[in-house]
Amino acid sequence: MGENAQPMVITRNEFMRRMKDMSKLQGGGMNFYGDMPDSLNLVINTDHPLVKKVLEEKEGSLGQELPKLREQLSALKQEKETAEKAKEGKKDEEVSQEENEKLEDLDKKIAAVEEEKREKLESFGKDNKLARQLVDLALLANGMLKGEDLDKFVRRSVELIK
Repeated sequence: MGENAQPMVITRNEFMRRMKDMSKLQGGGMNFYGDMPDSLNLVINTDHPLVKKVLEEKEGSLGQELPKLREQLSALKQEKETAEKAKEGKKDEEVSQEENEKLEDLDKKIAAVEEEKREKLESFGKDNKLARQLVDLALLANGMLKGEDLDKFVRRSVELIK
């Protein structure tokens, strides 16, 4: 997107947006689309200087922890792939209980490590004022920042300007 483009942009699925708009105008059978939740995509411009700053802060804050988690995930996924290859070509009754349990255990371990990684990144994002500000700016640009969140945005803006 380039350095001069917005740091974050929110996009909507055009088909769903149109269907929801039509369900508001019509009624009856089209109401199905109106009841569906909005599907939004957050596009992050990694070339923007402010996004680069957030990424640098993330590396400074989680620099040692994230690589360790990535290594764990990589090792577990490789082990799972090896176990799945050993199971490949066999019928269900030919696969031992031990092999099935090993795969289930690996799935649980992978999920636990991914959850730990997600929690660390989520915690960083919640505590990082600049990251929150960039997301709120994208929401504001789409008219989606309202009420208490808008009030928090204004207060944070004043605090960041000081």
